[in-house]
Amino acid sequence: MEIALAGNPNVGKSIVFSRLTGVGVISANYPGSTVEYTEGKAKFMNMTITVVDLPGTYSLAGNTDDERVATRMLFERRPETVIAVLDATRLERNLVFLFEVIESGYNVVVALNMYDVLRKNKQAIDIERMERILMMPVIPTVATKGEGIDSLLYTSVQLRRPSKFKVRYDSHIEDMIAQLEAALKDSDWWLPLRAVALRLLMGDRNVVGKAPQEAVELAERLREEFREGHGEDIVVHVQRDRFGEAGRIAKEVVTGHEKARNRPSKVEDITLNPVTGIPILIAVLALIFITLVFFGGFVEGLLANAYNDSGKIFFQDLEDSLHNSLAKGAVEGVSISIQAMLQLVIPYIAVFYVMLSILEDTGYLVRVVSLLDGLMHRLGLHGRAIIPMVVGFGCNVPAILATRAMGSRRERLILATLITIAVPCSAQTAIIVGSVGKFAGAWWALLIYMILMGTLLVLGFALHRIIKFEPTGLMVEIPDMRWPSPKQTVLKTYLRLKEFLTIAFPLLLIGSIVIESLMTLNLLQRIIGPAGPFMEVALGLPGFTIVALVFGILRKEMALQMLMVLANTGNLAAVLTTHQMFVFALLMAVFMPCLATFAVMVKEFGAKSTVAVTAASISLALTMAAVANLLLNLR
Repeated sequence: MEIALAGNPNVGKSIVFSRLTGVGVISANYPGSTVEYTEGKAKFMNMTITVVDLPGTYSLAGNTDDERVATRMLFERRPETVIAVLDATRLERNLVFLFEVIESGYNVVVALNMYDVLRKNKQAIDIERMERILMMPVIPTVATKGEGIDSLLYTSVQLRRPSKFKVRYDSHIEDMIAQLEAALKDSDWWLPLRAVALRLLMGDRNVVGKAPQEAVELAERLREEFREGHGEDIVVHVQRDRFGEAGRIAKEVVTGHEKARNRPSKVEDITLNPVTGIPILIAVLALIFITLVFFGGFVEGLLANAYNDSGKIFFQDLEDSLHNSLAKGAVEGVSISIQAMLQLVIPYIAVFYVMLSILEDTGYLVRVVSLLDGLMHRLGLHGRAIIPMVVGFGCNVPAILATRAMGSRRERLILATLITIAVPCSAQTAIIVGSVGKFAGAWWALLIYMILMGTLLVLGFALHRIIKFEPTGLMVEIPDMRWPSPKQTVLKTYLRLKEFLTIAFPLLLIGSIVIESLMTLNLLQRIIGPAGPFMEVALGLPGFTIVALVFGILRKEMALQMLMVLANTGNLAAVLTTHQMFVFALLMAVFMPCLATFAVMVKEFGAKSTVAVTAASISLALTMAAVANLLLNLR
């Protein structure tokens, strides 16, 4: 059995999904697109149920990539049940989406989520009345606390039946639907003919491509007649009727009044007012930075000491027992790989993922989108560009994919360029904090972030002037702020960290063994020799750092780890000066994207644009590092 979760963005759909499936999930891009969906398994009695989390979307009209993928997945996979996750605090708008799912003929169960927020607002929804009106099960849920999830799963499996509810459209539209139904054969469709007729009138490509030519021509003629007679497209009129029906239902079932303004509401307001919101944003960023430097450093110290007291001694004894130099090099590579991972991934990347999850779940990220919309317009973007940028602080690969939220290819290319060059991913952050921040001091690390911020602004202004266009407008819903769920924060951090380690550790392990073997055979110097003079003269770095630079192309975090392997110590201060660590970290922060990011950019923007961005990032990184080395030597 297969169940699909459908709903608007920011309704808690992903939390419902994780409550149903736990942590055994897979994420993948839908074939022919870069829109991601998640799939997992749920257990019910002796049944194993596949749960598919569709992309969050406001409509099934197919106007955006997310809408097209959600519609195609529903149309092609035909799940036995669709759980429509609705925000109980914004019932009217959510009902409009629900109507589209009902009209498609699916067995629908409503998850009325965020019901605890509704109660706090001293409101309630007459569940029985809503079920009678919609003719389907309605389950109040609080996904963050797991309330109603068991009942939701039971109902979705046991009570499968399509709703007979119909939206009451304008009489002209109803006549058109009837004409189209008469031109269609019920045996040709698994959808209700009413749904097929509506989709034909609205130009749904999934239906138009499968309908007989005479029905398509009739739909086009009826649509044109409606436009001439009413002065607007039929899609606009259909949506107006749906909103009217949603408003009528919401008025009938919602009771109570929204509570008076209180302290939490005022706190939400000041995060949106630029006068107070900008200082709050700066404070939040400063808190993230301080937490990474000091708490991450504290955790690193604990893990490093624990490893030195046990793991390092074990590998040292194993190495002493071996007589083959290549075997000793391999053991040393494994030991340093584990040491580098403990000193880099757990302390810094995991801490960052925890903070990112908290920012997401509290609803603060969406407020940052609205707050910085004006600034983003000066860069040729709009406020929604902030979300891919923030995602980029975790990993540039999903950040590049997230640029699809932008309105045009030019906006996406500008944003992808800024992310690639001036937004340090968690691996680059680990390099900055784990080298400069730890050994040179927090102020040196902060200076790198200030340089990157300046680079982002200057580069954005320049690209906006070079690639002329008007940025599209911003339409984003601001959700209520709420306390994050500790369980969900731990779960999201675990999943992100697991994915990161699955990719990174094997590469690091193999790379470390190769490096140690080359060093054992005295072959490493032959490789780094030709690049040595440039690294030493232009950048002021030891020649062997070129190896770390090359490995950083595979995975950014491997640059620092390889540096530790090459230096044969986790204490970089023993082999590099403060100035050298600063230059190296700045170089790695701007240097070309890792191979994974490069591959995604080729897929998204083509080889020509990707090569241009890559060449620009390499040139800019080497120039900035050389200038930094020159200025630091003048002191």
